[in-house]
Amino acid sequence: MRVDVVGWNGGGMDSPMGGVRRGTAGRRWRAGARAWCVALAAVAALLVAEADARAQVAGSGGWNRPEHVDRPYIVLLSFDGMRADYLDRAPTPNFDRLIARGVRADWLNPVFPSKTFPNHYSMATGMYVDNHGLIDNSFYDREWDAWYRINDRAAVEDGRWYGGEPFWVTAEKAGIVTAAFYWIGTEAPVGGVRPTHFRMFDASVPNEARIDQVLEWLSLPERLRPHVVVMYMSDPDDVGHRYGPDSPEATEAVQRVDALVGRLLDGIESLPIADRTYFIVVSDHGMAPVDQSRIRFLDDVIDLTGIRVRFGGPYAVLDFDGDEARLEATYRALRDGLPGVRVFRREEIPERFRYRSHPRSSDLLVLAEPPELIGTRARGPGWTRGEHGFDPEHPAMRGVFMAMGPRLKPGSRIPAFDNVHVYALVMELLGLPPNPKADARLDPFAGVLVPAGAAEPAAGR
Repeated sequence: MRVDVVGWNGGGMDSPMGGVRRGTAGRRWRAGARAWCVALAAVAALLVAEADARAQVAGSGGWNRPEHVDRPYIVLLSFDGMRADYLDRAPTPNFDRLIARGVRADWLNPVFPSKTFPNHYSMATGMYVDNHGLIDNSFYDREWDAWYRINDRAAVEDGRWYGGEPFWVTAEKAGIVTAAFYWIGTEAPVGGVRPTHFRMFDASVPNEARIDQVLEWLSLPERLRPHVVVMYMSDPDDVGHRYGPDSPEATEAVQRVDALVGRLLDGIESLPIADRTYFIVVSDHGMAPVDQSRIRFLDDVIDLTGIRVRFGGPYAVLDFDGDEARLEATYRALRDGLPGVRVFRREEIPERFRYRSHPRSSDLLVLAEPPELIGTRARGPGWTRGEHGFDPEHPAMRGVFMAMGPRLKPGSRIPAFDNVHVYALVMELLGLPPNPKADARLDPFAGVLVPAGAAEPAAGR
């Protein structure tokens, strides 16, 4: 704040009355200075109060409100591309330890498309993509005439792209500190709110360093300690793409991530809050083997000039900007010219995909079945031995879910469920009311979730 002090008309030192006036003026100056100090203190107090009020509206301000310090702690860890059956192909003692102490689902169903960004955001909001609007890793918005792309930092950090309300936003608005070491949506102010602690994505940061930071956050004093921590690791997805999901390298990657689970488990169990902490492990999708000799080239069948086309490996989406005649001609040409590939007009896209009703969805969807891919002669789908993005019902797209904590019955197994319901579990464990617009339900956990206040003792402790 700038304060301009206007002087008074007093006598100078060389004035005949200077000495008398100097004494009178000094007293006036001191009185004026005291008045200014009081005024400045009042203004400062108002500014502090205003900042605190803004923090309470926009987020926690980095402090847990006193009424929240006794709430439980939740650590949610996602392994990208961890296929459900990976757990059965190699010794995984740390995953086994987690499962024995908690709950395992047969598998976790991804949303369509079975890609990283929409699935992580569906778990965070409890919404299918037609509800939250983050419909793919990259997509076009007609109304804004703008693209969202995963490698466009400005778009990724722009909160307007993200619909719904992630659980960390709800928690922060309630005055609960949250933290994120990478998760889709945490880099943007969704509804004006980010987690108290978050990191901009940097693939070069070792997974061990991410775990150590999470444990450091959980060791903070209780007023500063985050009650919700989310974290993401790109293994074993990277290896699945490069070598294929059935390769020895993929099996080795599973054993590496098992060691990471052990590192985090050991760290949590060493904390004073261990008996109040839930540890949840998920994956966004699975991985299917693909054959580069079986790429379906769109431009072998149609002229792509003037059509807005986006590829996802297993699928392509096409937009015609109102040219209905060309849309229909292209639909028929693709349907008749690409045998074995499913082609859908927007209204024909299966309802179970929960995709077609959002304004950002496209006019045509071309969807392959593994091991086939979609591409063009000019721009193929990219060289890969493993892919995801296929129909979520395909067995190779299944992810994992396991969780342990005081209200979860040890040694339990539950049927597969859609990953949007992870949100409902987080909100229930945290003790916060869910977003009434969310699609998530607690039903999948009905048989393994102990009522609040009647917690089961954790197995193995």
